[in-house]
Order: sequence, then C-alpha cells, then structure tokens
Amino acid sequence: MNGMITVNTNNLARMTKFLLSTAILLSLSSCAVTRNQDTYAPAANDLGLAPAPLPHYQVGTKFVYSNGTWETIAGLGPEGVTWKNHRGNESTGQPDFTYKRHTWQTRDRQGKREHRPTEFWLEEETTTLWPLQVGNKTRFDEFGWWFDSSGMARNYDSYWSCEVKGTERISVVAGDFDTWKITCKRYPNRFRSTSKTREYRTWYYAPSINHWVLEVRDYNGYRENRRKELAAILPDLGSFTAKDEDVVSLKKQFQNTLESSKRGTTDIWENPREQLYVSMTPKKLYRLGNGDVCRQYHQIIGDAGYTFEYPGIACRNGDGRWVVPRR
Repeated sequence: MNGMITVNTNNLARMTKFLLSTAILLSLSSCAVTRNQDTYAPAANDLGLAPAPLPHYQVGTKFVYSNGTWETIAGLGPEGVTWKNHRGNESTGQPDFTYKRHTWQTRDRQGKREHRPTEFWLEEETTTLWPLQVGNKTRFDEFGWWFDSSGMARNYDSYWSCEVKGTERISVVAGDFDTWKITCKRYPNRFRSTSKTREYRTWYYAPSINHWVLEVRDYNGYRENRRKELAAILPDLGSFTAKDEDVVSLKKQFQNTLESSKRGTTDIWENPREQLYVSMTPKKLYRLGNGDVCRQYHQIIGDAGYTFEYPGIACRNGDGRWVVPRR
C-alpha cells in the first residue's frame, strides 16, 4: 500500500476521533464551517450542479456517522422512510430531511410531529426546497408532542426558515463530495422580530449518493454545538443477490482490495447472469500515531442497469480485518 499519511494523534485540530473496540475513526474534514448569520452571503452554484431531486433510498442500506452512531433503512411506504438506529429505536419521516421525522420512539419515550406551511399576509406559501436550486426557500411551523414512561404528555412548537445557499466541495470522513448547502434557522415561534434564533442547522447534501455528508447544528449559545459527518454507507448485499456464495465473494473482495490494492486501483467483481457488478476502489491511507491504519474507499454496485454508490472508511482491527468503525 502506498501514499500513506502519518497522523500525530496529539495534534488532530482538524479531525474528530472516537475510540471503539475495533478502531479509531478519524474525521478527515478539510472544510471550515462557521456559524450561519441572519444575513447570508450571496448564493452561487459554483460547481454547476444540476437541480437535485428528493433523495431515494433502499431498504437495508446502513448509514454510519463520525460519532459512531448508525441507522438503517427499515422500510419504505406511504408514511415515508422508516429508520432504525444503533439503539434499536425507530422513526419515520419524509425523504426531505429538513423536516424532522414525524413519528419516533426510544426506550422510554414516543412522540409525533406535525408540519404546516407558514402563512404570511401577501407572501406566497412555500412548502419544499426540492428539486434543490440556489435560492429555493421554504418556511413551516412544527408542532410536536411526546409521552414519557409515566404517561405524562409534553408539547412544543417551532418555526423554521430554510434556504438553498449554493454548492460547495466538502471533505468528510467518507471522502470528498460536491454538495448543495442547505441552511435552516429555528425560532421558538414565527414572530422572528421578538424571538432569538434557537438553532442554525446546515446540511451539505451530495446528489451522487442521495444523502447528506455533513450536518452542523449551532445552538446559538443555548447548548453545545454538534457536528456529524458521514463515515460510510453500507449496502445490504442480500438485496442485490440471493446467492450466499456471491455475498461471501463480495466480502472477500472488500477485504482483499483494502489490504493489497494501490490507491486509485479499481477491482471489479462480476456476475453476468445476475447483471450484477461491484467495483471497489481504495483511496487515502492513514496511519494513526498509535499505529492503527484506516483507509477511505469507494464502492459502486451496478444492478440491472442501475448504479449505487457506497463511499466510506474502514480500519484494520486486531485480527487484521478491515471494518467500518461503529457502535
């Protein structure tokens, strides 16, 4: 393996790491994200991206994030997309992630949310940012309520204002992506002139993978800010082939490519009878100060004329196997 980058773990100013039983996951971000102010800079589509439609998902796909959490697409239906996270909690919502999921449950709570277009006199009602284009705006009221384990009901309401600000090239744990930048502001109610902004939330959405790669939540001093990057997208191999031997072979391809192939070299696996092919391309290699090795990769699955992209990062564990670090 060549092109290895040695990282001093005492100086990780631009990386976020967390320790799991298998490996240390690095946040390899090279982008600087600052607070979104109430007055924004002029928007621009500097990358020339085509308008992006709503994301579409496949059941079984797993999304792993830089804080070690992950969630899987558990179902698709009239109610929307159902997700199941690493704790076993389920939630359902629209493919449009700027709207919080409308049903959710945890071990001791369950709740619902309702979203309604905000109406202002003499202003046109806006309900969606999609397909994403510079300058698209939306605003809506959010009403939520939940019940805790004692059966006590609680409720809240918020006002959201969102806009597509432009395009940016973003580097995160999973790799480098051309993205649409979406910014939202949350107020405790719609009377913005008398309400302090409670949260600035920004997503960087990558059309090539139908998902956001970076979410930044700035709570404007109310609580600690949060930043979450995409670390990997993992396919459900069983949804592409019913043959166990194919799944075993694809897992071997994953291991062998990360272990032995040079950066930028693409390994191809094919099953012509099933019209199925999988390409695996290793990318940057990182050696941590403690000796652990992690590597970015890009996997593409072609199935009956359709292609799906699965970027990510994997680290070599104590047994010599490459694994995507997660809880």
